[in-house]
Amino acid sequence: MKPCYTPTPGRLRRGFTLVEIMVSVTILGILIAIAVPTYRHFQRRAENTTFVNNLRIFSQAFETFAMKYGAWPPTAGPGVVPFIDSNRTMSGEFRDVDWMAPTSVGGNWQWNFSSSSHPRAYISVVNVTATTSQMTEIDAILDDGILTSGNFKGSGTTYTWVVQQ
Repeated sequence: MKPCYTPTPGRLRRGFTLVEIMVSVTILGILIAIAVPTYRHFQRRAENTTFVNNLRIFSQAFETFAMKYGAWPPTAGPGVVPFIDSNRTMSGEFRDVDWMAPTSVGGNWQWNFSSSSHPRAYISVVNVTATTSQMTEIDAILDDGILTSGNFKGSGTTYTWVVQQ
């Protein structure tokens, strides 16, 4: 019996078959489906850690400022570095550019102080773009994991860290 196709020396088969290409694409799709959620998980953990670290640095800087000058700086708008006067500023307590830049969860930092209300002194982050579940993860790192109680609380687009009750 004679084979129905015999390649001639000048006509060798080259390239990939459709089945080989489909198998390769399927394997790549499976690998990507596994890698993307893992990448997103690590990216979110990095955002949370950056936020928590910045919040702790800012909180400590405001406490240091209050001890140094005997007063809290007055309330300042989102992204504005608070100061009392040209001799008593927050510059030098932390990097101004970190305070003025958007946070890792979206929005801007804001300092709030009131001598008559409770809490008296607190750091807020306003216009947050992160999900409530991500902010709950941050609360679990900082506090009690419940956004309605403790020193870190908030909802929607505004969250607050109490520096002084």
